[in-house]
Order: sequence, then structure tokens, then C-alpha cells
Amino acid sequence: MKYIDRKNTNCIKWDGLENQFGEDGLLSMWVADMDFACPVCVTEALRKYINAPLGYFKPPLSYFEAVVRWEREHHNYEIKSEWICVTPGVVPAIYWAVRVFTKPGDGVMVSTPVYYPFMNAVDHCEERELVRCELKKAGTSYEMDYERMEEDIVGKNVKLYILCNPHNPVGRVWTEEELRKLLELCRKYHVMVISDEIHQDIINPMLGRKKVTAATVGDYDDMLITMAAASKTFNIAAVQNSFVIIPDKGNREKFQAFQERMSVGNANAFGYVATAAALQGGEAWLREVTEVIFGNYEYIKRRFEEECPEVKISDLEGTYLMWLDFSSFFAGKREIKEFLQKKCRIAMDYGSWFRGEGYDAFVRMNIATSRENVREACDRMIRALREEV
Repeated sequence: MKYIDRKNTNCIKWDGLENQFGEDGLLSMWVADMDFACPVCVTEALRKYINAPLGYFKPPLSYFEAVVRWEREHHNYEIKSEWICVTPGVVPAIYWAVRVFTKPGDGVMVSTPVYYPFMNAVDHCEERELVRCELKKAGTSYEMDYERMEEDIVGKNVKLYILCNPHNPVGRVWTEEELRKLLELCRKYHVMVISDEIHQDIINPMLGRKKVTAATVGDYDDMLITMAAASKTFNIAAVQNSFVIIPDKGNREKFQAFQERMSVGNANAFGYVATAAALQGGEAWLREVTEVIFGNYEYIKRRFEEECPEVKISDLEGTYLMWLDFSSFFAGKREIKEFLQKKCRIAMDYGSWFRGEGYDAFVRMNIATSRENVREACDRMIRALREEV
């Protein structure tokens, strides 16, 4: 897997450090993209496309065929091309869906700690109430708290639930049983579900089971929308393309009507070209990058278990984002920031950003990078922690 030094390429991960962390020169292991060259099939397709005039673009049939095939062959999800609404990303699609499928006074539930744009989407939508339901810790893993969820759905007028599958940042890949229990609960109270499955292809080979798409566990077409993209899978976030799968015609027409009103019913040409190429020809690349990512996970896990077991590491079932607990050493946000940025010179996503209760001393670590960077990060953290004791 070819590592790329991305400094001075206008990438947020390495060149946006001062804006996000207040200083440059940090070892960057935060925002969720990779430090690897994207598949050759993608760059070749883009190179071929830019040789033609860059005029107005008609979405190609090959794009929709590629999405349909990928979902069928990789996720056992049979969809129709007409179900697909194309957007510039999963995050804007979530923002739009909150507006389309809720009204003032409605509650929108998320399971925290969770990817912070979920909560931002609710905060930025007037007169909707954000309802945070904490995941339950279960050793080095997490579970949904169905009892608490039901109480809050009833008590806080929840009309929409935003699911993260796999769950960012805790790394859970929800089982079929867990998903069915969630969806039955939502059906009982007429709660619509958005399932963000953008990390669906980055699954630990040692998990021992396949990742399950929420939409495949039963007949929930009237209440479930699936959002995914090739961006995390193939490291092509910059081309800004995601596919929103809406089987129910009425729900799909509502979403498309909003897109039309806002004049955002399309994505850019490069996104279509890159996504289709990746889904058609990127499988070997995905196998290779998966091996690298979870090799990094095992390396980091082993280093801390052997050299600093006080740091607790959550099981990484899916995503390339590890969840580390430093609460044996630090009490809060100020201490963990001082440790990471000043002592270790590393940039990671702070646990407090994910807005759960009691995660101020946690961090999310992006491990889709070279083993050299991973080793250096471990060396810095373990060395600095020894000085804390």
C-alpha cells in the first residue's frame, strides 16, 4: 500500500492543523481519511475524464449500476437504481434529512459518543430537540441501551433516530439482532431511521461475522434510509459524492423535492467518475488496505497491552478509527490536550467532541496511515505516559 506524504497538498488532515488545533507541526492522526494513494483505477478514470471538455455533466448509468452491484455483492442488499439519490456527501444528506423528515418540536435521537456532525445537524435545524442516549460500556465494547432509548423516545417526542453502522468512534459493527431490536423499537413508536453506513467496507477480518446493513434485517422500507459512499472505503472524500438509498417512493419524493428547492439535486462529475471506477475496480485495493489498517490496530493494541496497560483500547470491529481511554492518567479535556499536543506533539480527535458523558479523557486515533507513523505515535505516547507515573 503506497503511503503519501500529504503535507503542503491543501489537505485538512495535515495542512489544517493550525485551524483545528491552534498549532502546526503535529503528527496528524485525526480526521477520517487515509494517507494512502487511492486506487489506480480511480486516478486513471479521472485522468481520462479530464482530457474531455469539462462541460455540463450527465450522471452516467454506470454509476448507478456500480452502486447496485456493490450493495448486492458486498452487503447482501438488493436495491434498485431509482432508489438512489445522489448528494455531495453523507453529512449534508443528514442535514437535509433532519429538515425533511422532522418538524418543529420533534426530537432527534443519537447514541453518544457519536460522530459530531450528527448532533450539529440537529443543532442547526430550528426548533428540533437533540436527544442523546448514551451507549452502555460492556468491557472493551459498547451496547445500545434499549430501555433508556424507549423512555426517551416516548418522553421526548423522538421522530427520527440517526444510526451509525459501523459506529464512529467506538468501532462497533452492530449485529443483526441488535439492529432488528432497534428497528422494531423505532417502528413501535413511528420513529424514522437514518442509517449512516459510510464505513461499511472497513471491517476487521478477525470479527468472525459479516457486517449487516440495517435495511437487510427485515421489511423496514417505509421508515429507513441508508446513506453510504465510496469516500471512506477508497479514500476519495475530495470528490464529494454519496448515495442515499430511499426505497419508499413517498420518502424519496420528499427528499428529492427538498433537493430541487435548494438546487442541490446533483453532485460534481468527478464524484460520479471516481465512485463508479472505485466500485468497479477497487476490490483488490480494498483487501490490501484492510490488511494494513487492522495490522496497525493489532500493533497498537499489543504495544499498549505490553507497555502501558492502563490505557484501555476499545475493540475495533469496523472503521479505521481507534477509541483510546486515558482516564487512568487524566481527568479532563485540558489534561488530555496538554498531553497529546504539548508532550506528544500528536493531533487526534478529542473524546469531548463526540458529546458523550465521561469521555473527556478519551481520544479517537486514525490508523489509516503508515506503520512508521503508527510506531512513532505509540513511542511518543508511551514514553510520555511513563513520565506521568
